Amino acid sequence: MAMRWSCEPCRQKKRKCDRGVPACGLCVQRGRRCFYPPYLLGQAKAARHPDNMIASTSAQAWDAVTYSLFSAWAVQSPDIPMSYPIPSRWYIPRLLKEFIEGLGVCRLQVGVNSTAHQFQTIWPRDAMSDPALFHATLYAGGSYLDIGRGEPQSEITLYHQAQAIKLVNERLSDPRTAVEDRTVLAITPLALFANLTGNRAVADTHREGLRVLVEMRGGHDKLGFEGLASALIRMNSIVYNIAFDLEPATISAPLGPPPLGLERRILKTPSTLSSRIHCLPAILEILHHVYSFKLVFQSQESVDATGRHGAHSSLHASSTPGLHLEDPIYYCCHLAVRLFHCIVNNTLTCNPSSSSTILDTIASELKVALALTDPYLWTGTIPAVLCWICLTGAAASNDPQTRIWFYFRQAPAARVLNFGSGHIFQDELWSHFRWLRMLRLGSMRYLSEETGSP
Repeated sequence: MAMRWSCEPCRQKKRKCDRGVPACGLCVQRGRRCFYPPYLLGQAKAARHPDNMIASTSAQAWDAVTYSLFSAWAVQSPDIPMSYPIPSRWYIPRLLKEFIEGLGVCRLQVGVNSTAHQFQTIWPRDAMSDPALFHATLYAGGSYLDIGRGEPQSEITLYHQAQAIKLVNERLSDPRTAVEDRTVLAITPLALFANLTGNRAVADTHREGLRVLVEMRGGHDKLGFEGLASALIRMNSIVYNIAFDLEPATISAPLGPPPLGLERRILKTPSTLSSRIHCLPAILEILHHVYSFKLVFQSQESVDATGRHGAHSSLHASSTPGLHLEDPIYYCCHLAVRLFHCIVNNTLTCNPSSSSTILDTIASELKVALALTDPYLWTGTIPAVLCWICLTGAAASNDPQTRIWFYFRQAPAARVLNFGSGHIFQDELWSHFRWLRMLRLGSMRYLSEETGSP
């Protein structure tokens, strides 16, 4: 088997590559790790079989592609024990495949500076030569598998979690390795899945540990891996607040003006994508209503003595024809805008009791509708819209598991859109969720005060 593109090491060093699989000749000759970004493997499969493209829903075709994905990710054949930095076990290829598929971007060609691309290149390169990071990768793959099956973490998953923690602790006890980027990177999956499984005590421990390591390194901008370590720590902080709700210090802070960054990004969506998303004009119309409303909201009165907003206008539903509600993509957008409408107007009218049940009902309906759509269609065309929808759903939901589900649904899109070390997109996500969630929690506190409930 030969690839149509150069491997990642040859591409970065601008060397001629013979495109061999599992490793090219030049990498073998120089004794370096050879790997191909997973999306290139997908394109190679499609090129060899034009009548059976990657987008096919055939399970057999996709199994063949994913086998190639984790084989190249592991650099050498999974049957060779020496291809791993730990003793080989029969299930390792499956967990590597689950890790790749769990990222939700392996069928997409993504920007070379995106977090998604760093997961496809930097992460496997270092995991294949580092036992702690490799165990953390297998733990993440096992966790993705367990979550997908709706089951508690398996013995295999917990074994690799324990091994990763053991090796990380050994590094932390040595000043020479304590603050290495690989140490930081190995902790991030442990922290993420502590959040996603609702284990707050463990999540707090990992979060504090990461904070200390970042401080010892001199700040986020001092972390390596081309911004990947910093991006994962920042995203872990967002996931923590989604899973366990906003911290008291955040809730007590001033609400501030409504953030506009995410809507501005969405409204810049190229109109040419309407050939793939036929309802795109209607989606942009209703989200332009949201954007316009936020501009009006910014100019309204400041918070009064009771902490409520003295507003003089309300958000009105879009005039988009109801015919678009038959489109599943538009219907998800419609439900999310209804949630936004209910949260904000609920605050403006000081009438939380009448809409709390409505919010829960619409959020549940949105979850069902999203589950029936193709996640790759969203991520490959309008990822920012998916993020807006899911974080709106999370902000509206009081059930922690529902909030986590919404985060999980949009995570691949966030990886595609987060570029470089600036993390502008992550800031946009956090601002959107925080602002809406503070409004939602403010309404709940107001209702408790009115009813005298605890």
